[in-house]
Amino acid sequence: MNNNIPLPAITRLCSVYQFLLSLEKDGQKRISSSELERRLGISAHSVRKDISYLGIAGGIGAGYEVSRLKELIGERFGFAEQKKACLVGLGRLGSAILQRSSFPGGEFRVIAGFDSNINKLETIKTTVSVFPAYQITEMVRALGITLGIIAVPAASLQEVAGRLIDGGVRGIVNFAPGLINPTVEGVFIRNMDMMAELRILSAQVRVRDEINT
Repeated sequence: MNNNIPLPAITRLCSVYQFLLSLEKDGQKRISSSELERRLGISAHSVRKDISYLGIAGGIGAGYEVSRLKELIGERFGFAEQKKACLVGLGRLGSAILQRSSFPGGEFRVIAGFDSNINKLETIKTTVSVFPAYQITEMVRALGITLGIIAVPAASLQEVAGRLIDGGVRGIVNFAPGLINPTVEGVFIRNMDMMAELRILSAQVRVRDEINT
């Protein structure tokens, strides 16, 4: 098995894993790479190549066993072990995320929330423990949190990211406007830029329209 899996392959395999969860729930037993291409928009060739990183082949004829493929992806990426996450920024977006502290699949759980507004902390209704933002580093370290979600104004972004990293966070999902400049090796950042995503979709529509004309 190849231990050096490139990021695009990891991204695609995670999409496959999410889709397999729904297939397993619906009782589907097998799926082919061509069906994965049709349902996920990932080429069958890429699907087979990505899955080969897991040490298995197939998909052209009989396809893959849904539960086994899901299990292999989960084992390779450690999805069986629940990860502790925290959320910084309890505005409308942050509060909405906080309300669903446990995510489908069970591999992630938000166990702490942070905000710089002390009054908001006193009034917010949630079963998740909430703390003032100045305690981020201390509480992240004490609670063993490894993943962070940021939903703060752009002006606070880099400072908040630094506090999370200082506390031991290894991965950050950034919903704030702006990019996080990674400062520590081994810390991974996903900047969720809505404008960039809309631009990609718009470009895809334009290219498809040109092909069809």
